Amino acid sequence: VRRIADGDLSARLPQDGGDELSVMEAALNQTAERLGRNFAELEARRQELAAILDSMQEGVIAITAEGAVHWSNSVMQRLAKMQIHPGRPLVHSLRDPELLACVKGALDRHEVCFGRASSVSPGRVFEVSAAPLPSGGALAVLHDVTSIEAAHKSRRDFVANVSHELRTPLT
Repeated sequence: VRRIADGDLSARLPQDGGDELSVMEAALNQTAERLGRNFAELEARRQELAAILDSMQEGVIAITAEGAVHWSNSVMQRLAKMQIHPGRPLVHSLRDPELLACVKGALDRHEVCFGRASSVSPGRVFEVSAAPLPSGGALAVLHDVTSIEAAHKSRRDFVANVSHELRTPLT
């Protein structure tokens, strides 16, 4: 019974006879077996969810209600300049003011916040969305829009050049 109470759900009580203690032993064995199956199923689901989030192209980071990092996917680990450690405050790992403001807004106001982060990874621009979690924390997703920004800049430059080239002969 002490082993089961300490978390060893593989431990079983010997069943000796048909008295009241044997009925209780059987009930405790069934409870320990059911708890063991439930924990195994929860762990399998947790690993599946982590695999899904790691396979995303976006950086994902979960933050506790206190502002500490709870979890981050492998993409987020690659994007960050510094190593992201669970349990440490988010500001120790990511120093982008827009990202921190979005996360703070999601934590304080319990609403989805959007922003743009440009100092998470040098030379890259990210759209940030931070949403509150039911547990009181927040989940931030960073989507890389660097190529979209470059395309918009190229279009603006092209339009400016064409406009200039057309105005010069007309003048």
